[in-house]
Amino acid sequence: MNSFLLELKLFFGERASVLLLVVFGALLFHGLRNGQAADERARTQAAELRQAEQQWGDEVQGVLAVREVDARQVAQRPSIALLPPAPLTALAIGQSDLSPAHAEVSVFRAETPAATRTELENPSRLMAGRFDLAFVLIWLFPLLLLAAVYDLCAGDREAGTLRMVLAQGASPRAWMLRRALARGLPLITLATLATVFAGEHGDAREADERAGYAARVVIAYGLFWLALAALVNTFARTAATAATALGASWVVFVLVLPTLLNLVVESLHPSPSRAELVAEARAAASEAEKRGLELVSSFYRDHPELAPPGLQADMLSRHLAIQDEVGRAMAPVKQRFDSALHEQQRVVERWRFLSPAIAANEALTDLAGTGYWRQRAFEQAVTAFKERVLAFYEPKFHRREPLQKADLPHIPSFSFVEEPRASWTTRVNLGLVGILALTLLATLAAGVRLSPTRLAAT
Repeated sequence: MNSFLLELKLFFGERASVLLLVVFGALLFHGLRNGQAADERARTQAAELRQAEQQWGDEVQGVLAVREVDARQVAQRPSIALLPPAPLTALAIGQSDLSPAHAEVSVFRAETPAATRTELENPSRLMAGRFDLAFVLIWLFPLLLLAAVYDLCAGDREAGTLRMVLAQGASPRAWMLRRALARGLPLITLATLATVFAGEHGDAREADERAGYAARVVIAYGLFWLALAALVNTFARTAATAATALGASWVVFVLVLPTLLNLVVESLHPSPSRAELVAEARAAASEAEKRGLELVSSFYRDHPELAPPGLQADMLSRHLAIQDEVGRAMAPVKQRFDSALHEQQRVVERWRFLSPAIAANEALTDLAGTGYWRQRAFEQAVTAFKERVLAFYEPKFHRREPLQKADLPHIPSFSFVEEPRASWTTRVNLGLVGILALTLLATLAAGVRLSPTRLAAT
């Protein structure tokens, strides 16, 4: 214990170490503030949308309480399908800046990928991503941690003092462990505190639990880099060699492997072009417009129970028939697009253990609620909601039936059900086990190299 405290005192006695901690603390604070700002914007927007929906619902309820209303007057206003703010946006913004958190569902228009966002974004900024806490933890944390621990014993070997340390009877493994923890724990502690503090900005109970899981991921991620630094130091003969090797390791694990995995994923399951999807929608709409009357007649032949008296093909019936045709034409392309994205994510889930950076990033975005799986669940819920809206209004349009007070309980409203706790905990725990397994392998390899005879001979 005394030797550990001595190592800790020596670490804090170096100006470079103190400066490193200050820089890391500033980066964590800046990333956390950006995440909190994004969380506040999301919650403000969600509150405004909920209020608008509530006001509209109250107006409809008030009118229907005294008289019937043409269904088209109510349906002309799109219903809002809202994804509740993520539990831990302050931790990781993730896909929330790319995927919309709400959708407008209307029976009078067909949705296309060109209209999936309601605000404009700078494409360069979207491509680069946000500077949030997860960015600091995944990219910068290991780099700064390696700067603190790159010279665990290589410098002593270079200066010739390593033999003096071993001559005092100290266990090489215990000595290396104390030194690595003394130099690495301050940065790991800062990273863990920032992660836990991110949970203070979300919904109390769930955010605290998710932040606790995130803290475990961050600690495991930090321990991996400490173990890797110890392993490299058992081979390196100089401090410069150790720094170069660890820098190269950071490039491989944080930059190269994620990029290669992305290329493999795109090659195995290429996504159809969004331009193709938009073009298909426009072509289908143009063709359906030309065949509008024919489509209406065909629809009423298939659904005679909905045919109005006289079979008049008014503009609304024609529009609904055209929209139905456009949806059928787009369905295969959308299915290919959704299937490709799903298979890509499956490949990433399977091979994320190649790099602790990939596993940690997937775990943190999953815990934040800004990853792929929650967004996919929202999109599926929106699709189901669209079907319910159409199933409610279309028969009334075709039969020319007004809305009545008795219809109030049946007017569709959107509600998003979060996935079961067991689903996200299973994914996160698998990622955590993968990181710890890599850490254990590096630790065992370093332990073998740290035998007194081998270390003294190098």
